[in-house]
Amino acid sequence: MNQVKIYDIAGAAGVSLATVSRVLNHPEKVKESTRTRVLKIIKEKGYKPNANARGLASRRSTTVAIVMPRITRASVAEMIQGIDDSAKKFGYTLRLFIGADTELQRDLWGDVIASSVDGILFMNDEMTPETFKLLQKTPVPVVFVNAISQTAQYTSVLIDDEKCAYDVTKEMINRGNKDILFISTEHKYTVNDMKQKGYEKAMREHSLPLNIIYSSGDVGVNEKDFTEVIDKKVPEVALAVRDSMAISFMNVVIKKGYKVPEDLQVIGFQNTRYAVLSNPKLTCVETPIYDIGNQAMAYLTELMKRNGEHQKAQKEHANIYVPYRMIWRESTR
Repeated sequence: MNQVKIYDIAGAAGVSLATVSRVLNHPEKVKESTRTRVLKIIKEKGYKPNANARGLASRRSTTVAIVMPRITRASVAEMIQGIDDSAKKFGYTLRLFIGADTELQRDLWGDVIASSVDGILFMNDEMTPETFKLLQKTPVPVVFVNAISQTAQYTSVLIDDEKCAYDVTKEMINRGNKDILFISTEHKYTVNDMKQKGYEKAMREHSLPLNIIYSSGDVGVNEKDFTEVIDKKVPEVALAVRDSMAISFMNVVIKKGYKVPEDLQVIGFQNTRYAVLSNPKLTCVETPIYDIGNQAMAYLTELMKRNGEHQKAQKEHANIYVPYRMIWRESTR
């Protein structure tokens, strides 16, 4: 039998997740009739509240949840380090909630709410309609980290991806390049969509043809896709949304007998540790991952200190853009 979740209790009692959470953690804030009904259903269904949440019943948890789909990306560790350094300064501890399976999003968010956290840093840019509905029911402030909300309800902390991609593309055009390939992910990420918009804007301004491909982050898959592209025509420049994809493309090019940067220039979009380990070293847009994490936690702290006014504050919605820069290395001329 599946374990009973907080969503099951809320549904059966006809109340919100926040009400169930208050019954568990601050029962004095819930009117007696509602509290009695919720507790009765909890007993009938055998729901076992999160132990951490029950232990925090008499005080604020001073805990922030980081919700993300996976931790395998190279940029994630540095971003979490930035979050952690900021959290320690403000006296908060962190809890990770990891889950990429959309079928389990309901249970994941139930666990987040039951943990009685004070705020949430959301690092998932693959926003499904179901996930967004769950997010809107969250009774604590939420800040998007290196991801973009679908509505103006939430603040995002990131770089201006559209402007950045526009500037990089325009720079390569000004250097005399006309055939510029844009490599993006087959999965839909809002930040990558913004990068593509910037690329397209720069190319159209100069009446140049768009050249866009979508591939997997899996080397076993994208090497096949990249080989097919190279076999048709070698572009002058390849701009990839991820360093790993840029390096994978560069490796395929070199394996086919072409030289980088003489025959083809390659640019990444993160400046992860892979960029300096590649041969030749990869030119990158430096996305300041640490600073993004650090500033996201600092802003979330401001929202949490407003004592329940986060919803009003978040309606003001002003994204926080962190400065970026170009790191020119051996993969460009």
